[in-house]
Amino acid sequence: MIARLNRSKLPNQLTWQKQRGIALIQVIITTSIIMLLAVFFLSSARDQVNRAQALQNKTQAYLSFYTAKNQVLYQLLTTDYPELRQRDWNFYGAPIKVNEHTTVAIQDLNGLLSLPSLTRQYVLKKTLTPRLGESEANNVADSIMDWIDKDSITKRNGAEQPAYAGTGITVRNGPIQTYTEFAYINAMSVAAEEVLLENTTIHPTPFFNPMTSPKTLLGAYLDDEGMAQDTVNMRGSSGYNKTAVQSATQTYPDEGLNFFMGPGFRLTINSKVADSFYGKVLEYEIYPYRPRPIEVLSRLPRQQPAR
Repeated sequence: MIARLNRSKLPNQLTWQKQRGIALIQVIITTSIIMLLAVFFLSSARDQVNRAQALQNKTQAYLSFYTAKNQVLYQLLTTDYPELRQRDWNFYGAPIKVNEHTTVAIQDLNGLLSLPSLTRQYVLKKTLTPRLGESEANNVADSIMDWIDKDSITKRNGAEQPAYAGTGITVRNGPIQTYTEFAYINAMSVAAEEVLLENTTIHPTPFFNPMTSPKTLLGAYLDDEGMAQDTVNMRGSSGYNKTAVQSATQTYPDEGLNFFMGPGFRLTINSKVADSFYGKVLEYEIYPYRPRPIEVLSRLPRQQPAR
């Protein structure tokens, strides 16, 4: 009888064990779902925090940019340039740190090759040659001159209106209005645009200033790369002044050359907070004693630097 009783209890035990197994599976599934939800919420929260931080960094970079820009413009308006140089400012495009997140490079426009005031076309060609080679440099320089001059006579390596037939491009036959106009000129390449943006300005300047000129342009102007290198090597030293540059370059003031800075300046402003970047390249004319002391000349195209 006892054996019969034990056999009668067996189905109930199996049913109970089966129910325990199902309950265990349900607990495991429920726990897994909760864990997946927890991971999702944690990941979502982390993503939201990262986005908020990125927005905060972007805002900080933006504010630092405009703070630095206004500080530099204020100093250019209120402080003599020799005094600024004593504070380790420079006007030949070397970056200076203005605040925790921002650097500003100030380039005196007199140190660049003014395309509207260009009287020495060979200087433009020699400036382009190191990067482009002689043939391409001649093509680009002559095409620029044909774009600017008022006549319809094609220079040896240039391009007047017939060369643009079918492109929808009309030759300016006058001063270049914006830096983006470079892209429409015949024979222009990315490398040529880079050289032009580094060494030229589309705005008239009263004279050329070798003290603030980039090395490539200075070597082309002097027709002597050694002199240009010696001049650039002096920059940043306490002895870098008008007398030293005159001695190094064998140049002296005349109607086309002088050692004064301004009123035109190019400001390359870069602000970076963590991975957030904000920057612009702007050109101004500064007139401290005029009713309208700051004239915005142009904004240059630029590429965001690698992070």
